[in-house]
Amino acid sequence: MRNVVLSILVLLSSAVSAQHDSCVVLTRINLEGNKVTKPSVVYRELLVKIGDTIGESYFNELMKESRENVLNTSAFNFVDFVVEDDPDVPNGKVLTVKMVERWYVWPAPYLRYADRNLMSWFKGGDASRMSYGFNIECRNLWGLLHKLNLTMIFGYNQKYSLTYDVPYLTDKQNFGLEASIGYTRDKEVAYATLEDKVYYYKADEGCPHEAFYAYVKPYFRFGCRNRLSLTVQYDDRLFGDTLVSLNPSLGYDGGSRFRYFTLSAVFKNDFRDDHNYPLDGHYLEIEATKIGTGVFSNEPDVFYGKFTADWYTRIYKRFYWASNITAKLSSNIDVPYFLKKGLGYGNDYVRTLDLYVVDAMNFAVFKNNLKFAILRPLTKNIPSINDERFGKIHLALYANLFFDFARTWNVDVATETTSRLANEWIFGTGAGIDFVTYYDKVLRLEYGFNGLGESGFFIHFVAPI
Repeated sequence: MRNVVLSILVLLSSAVSAQHDSCVVLTRINLEGNKVTKPSVVYRELLVKIGDTIGESYFNELMKESRENVLNTSAFNFVDFVVEDDPDVPNGKVLTVKMVERWYVWPAPYLRYADRNLMSWFKGGDASRMSYGFNIECRNLWGLLHKLNLTMIFGYNQKYSLTYDVPYLTDKQNFGLEASIGYTRDKEVAYATLEDKVYYYKADEGCPHEAFYAYVKPYFRFGCRNRLSLTVQYDDRLFGDTLVSLNPSLGYDGGSRFRYFTLSAVFKNDFRDDHNYPLDGHYLEIEATKIGTGVFSNEPDVFYGKFTADWYTRIYKRFYWASNITAKLSSNIDVPYFLKKGLGYGNDYVRTLDLYVVDAMNFAVFKNNLKFAILRPLTKNIPSINDERFGKIHLALYANLFFDFARTWNVDVATETTSRLANEWIFGTGAGIDFVTYYDKVLRLEYGFNGLGESGFFIHFVAPI
């Protein structure tokens, strides 16, 4: 199907620009630097093949998009496309793909705070609320982008998990499968939200929450930029009696054990130039999730849909703009507390309101960023390190202004609580600095104000949008 569409586009492009745009013939493709990665992985991401005859301007567009595809496999730190004339063929072109592979095996110590984010942990000021252990991540196993992740976490909150991802199970390289199994034990558990802040119960002995999960996730790639994943997950959660007495709405009917299946479908359309810190392109994600299938008694019964759209563009020289809209809609609001992950979790939050949450099953978030490239992306070589996987680094520095706002609705606020954020418009604005470097590392330092009349300094380690 892709070849048919590409052929039609090539013919149309050639017909329209025949008088103004000469055609080129791709006679050869050379790969350099893929010492581990199999050639088939790189060829999978290219939008051209040997023998293609394409209008020159369209050929250049395909080169740009193909380079982004190869870079976004996360198998390489650097990818360069070099196109040269083929002296043996009139209008012939030779493509050389030059790659610097990453270091693929990361046995790393694990240190994590127990709270929702770094600022919440700072506010608590309790160093004992840390979990520790190790995480072994193996990427690009066998040179085929297989991923293995083994986690062993001890201390405050414990986790033991194993995940394996096989991206290509067919010769056409359009079908993959991810599977995971894990077990967690939490000494401190969130049991209620009061006045827009999460309250925790800490057990003197033992762990008041235990959970086992397992899932399988088949996924399908359509072309290079579209992906559909289907997930079937089993959960078995056990809450201590004290937790249930503190908040009967933690679950259903005062129960303490919940077993249930979750079915989820997620479609992604990803045209970002860089997945980790995009400056150009767009991204669309649509999710439909059903929690509880009627297999077990006392199951949750929740259905929700979620929509995310991002847009990135350069507006003038060193100035860039980014916008995001995320919306979540649920079929009901009578949901067990442990499933109410609304506004304030993950990346669904308003900047400068990091310390607050709204347990909303229905919300919309709008984020906007104006960036100025203080230091445009550049590459540096560290003289003392000969290995390009570590000695060749990427650096960039951006100043940014941001303005976020959000709205929640149909939030069932308890009579004994006073929420300043539920069922209201909220906003936050400020300025910051983003430092971006190799191996997808981002450091954000921000200072801002919100609609509650508060201000503060905030630290994050992912791109804002």
